[in-house]
Amino acid sequence: MTSPSHDPRPGSGHPPPWAGAPGFTPGVDGLPPHAPMPGAPPYPEAPEHAPPPVGQPARRTRFVTALGAAAVWAGVNVVLVLAVAGAPPGAAALGQLIGALIIPTLLAAVAVRAIARRRAWAFWLLVLLAAPFFWVLRAVFIALPPS
Repeated sequence: MTSPSHDPRPGSGHPPPWAGAPGFTPGVDGLPPHAPMPGAPPYPEAPEHAPPPVGQPARRTRFVTALGAAAVWAGVNVVLVLAVAGAPPGAAALGQLIGALIIPTLLAAVAVRAIARRRAWAFWLLVLLAAPFFWVLRAVFIALPPS
């Protein structure tokens, strides 16, 4: 008994070495199994992308946008404090609450801007990025004793 030739060239008269493998089904109408079926639609063409802008600087994340993303979490903090502790007893207490949020909000915005400054990020991504910075800074400033 002779083993099949390992010559995969078509027209050599020998079947390819994988032709007798378990699970092998010969192709339709003598086509090899990896060839597309006759009449099958071709793959769609790759879309043409517009050329990059020439002479225009790339869009970047602005500090105001990063500040707005951090301010979202400051607003969430105010809503949570009002929901848990109720309305503040006076205007001075409300001013103290909002004043305590200014530094963590500004520092979180600086951190977000430092990370996202190279290109324009979507606002919702900036909000997600600002969350851990804001809440960690807020916890640190709550834990620090007043001077």
